[in-house]
Amino acid sequence: MEESPLSRAPSRGGVNFLNVARTYIPNTKVECHYTLPPGTMPSASDWIGIFKVEAACVRDYHTFVWSSVPESTTDGSPIHTSVQFQGTREDGKLGERSQGSGGLKEASYLPKPGAQLYQFRYVNRQGQVCGQSPPFQFREPRPMDELVTLEEADGGSDIL
Repeated sequence: MEESPLSRAPSRGGVNFLNVARTYIPNTKVECHYTLPPGTMPSASDWIGIFKVEAACVRDYHTFVWSSVPESTTDGSPIHTSVQFQGTREDGKLGERSQGSGGLKEASYLPKPGAQLYQFRYVNRQGQVCGQSPPFQFREPRPMDELVTLEEADGGSDIL
């Protein structure tokens, strides 16, 4: 079966991802905030995926969640909304369907830590990528023993 390449809607006036961190911690909740441009008619079939930066097809996502569909979108202003990607639950099992502020969401799992670059992509019901975020990585938090203590001549110290 042949996979179709990414069909990208024009980036001008597309979905804008907000406050994207350079790194995220695996097995935690990752919030993805975004703005839909004025005049956009979001659908329950639109979704946000986490993709490797080099992914060339909408089927090459690592994980996804259905987009939030606001109740009222008739005033023509930009729509600010967010979704959450779930890590594993406290009992170590993958999250399950849950009721969120934007409706019923599918469980998702996050990539393993490493040097791989990822990005959020908003995919509409026609399979077009309508926006993508700056790249980010999944990394384990740095241990406290990597902090360096600098002692000053007057006897004080700073932790870096």
